[in-house]
Amino acid sequence: MDEAAIINSLDLGSSVATLNNAPDSPLSQLLIALLEDLTEQLQQALVDRDINTSSLGLSQSIKPTAALIKGNVVQVGLEMDFYWKFVNYGVNGTEVNHGAPAWGSVPSEGLSFLESVKQWIPQRNVMLPPEFKDYDQFAYAIMTNIRKRGKEARPFFEDVINANTAEYLRKPIQDLFGKSLTIAIASPWQSQ
Repeated sequence: MDEAAIINSLDLGSSVATLNNAPDSPLSQLLIALLEDLTEQLQQALVDRDINTSSLGLSQSIKPTAALIKGNVVQVGLEMDFYWKFVNYGVNGTEVNHGAPAWGSVPSEGLSFLESVKQWIPQRNVMLPPEFKDYDQFAYAIMTNIRKRGKEARPFFEDVINANTAEYLRKPIQDLFGKSLTIAIASPWQSQ
């Protein structure tokens, strides 16, 4: 959606209402519209990089957070399932270092690593190789291989959230307020 269409769709009301930290304020509506567009771009970047995460829901988990206004600072963000960073930045293996960060332990809720591999296999229509007796054994071999060799980074996040993003966000917000402003994008390194 272009910035003119976003701004024209807003009910601007009074200047006080524009700054109101409420879900229906023009500023909140604008920020959510912009972040929904970034969400769609991130989902498309996953497709463009052939990152199939449908069983784990990465694409479906990407969503904007509510706008938080404190004084003259407005904070918004995008949230997504924890493992996005493993996909985006890669994972070091025990035998191969991809230069990926060490993120600490994985949250215990949800699927185990082995279960997620078991679900991934049919999504990719991977046939059982003859050297494996069943898909459980094959999934275990894939998991072990990933632990040893890791995974290279597939930076879908940087495809969308990059140096151009601040300008993409700044311009329509500046047009809404009619004054210059500064946009700061916190790196995932800072916010995770």
